[in-house]
Amino acid sequence: MVLIFDMDGVLVDNYQWHFEAFVEFGNRHKLNITKEEFGKYFGSTNQVVMKSLFGANISEEDISAYSSEKEMIYRELYLPYIKPVEGLRDFLYYASGKSILIALATSAPKENVKFTLEATGLKHYFHIVTDSSMVSRGKPDPQVYLITAEKLGVDPGECIVFEDSIVGIKAAQNAGMRVIGVATTHKPAELGLYVKEFITSFKEAAQLLNI
Repeated sequence: MVLIFDMDGVLVDNYQWHFEAFVEFGNRHKLNITKEEFGKYFGSTNQVVMKSLFGANISEEDISAYSSEKEMIYRELYLPYIKPVEGLRDFLYYASGKSILIALATSAPKENVKFTLEATGLKHYFHIVTDSSMVSRGKPDPQVYLITAEKLGVDPGECIVFEDSIVGIKAAQNAGMRVIGVATTHKPAELGLYVKEFITSFKEAAQLLNI
């Protein structure tokens, strides 16, 4: 058994903070970003988002600059409130004690990964971290999960993924991995349309996995 975690919406319940950061970013650049529109982006890479907002012909330099600006806004807004999802710290401690391989696979930029792992104190639990700088195709493409399995030296079929977003769930399924939905970004009824298994808190995870 190998456990792979998405980050946004799985390690931390930060959907609202990313949305507020995008609203502020949009205000600065005269863009009206609605919650419905943002929902389509959540879980995707910033490259996908910025091309959607500014057009497919946006330069890589502008994508990088806009992405850095938006993520800086997000980190400033979220820092006073950041905390792990309920039950996660105890579950990671328990799984680690069972010598289970644990990895992080996210579409987030490495600066946000560093911010999240340091602010929550969870960094030492993850044997492998894969972020957006290490992939060329965003979710629902399975690349981020396949790369993570390859780094761990395991077959994708051995991996169990915790995901909150629909694009992330599809990415893990496309990688041939078992997926457990985390009911943060979406309600259980919504997740149930895409996954057979889901949790509302990591207090339920060990029992679900029978470990």
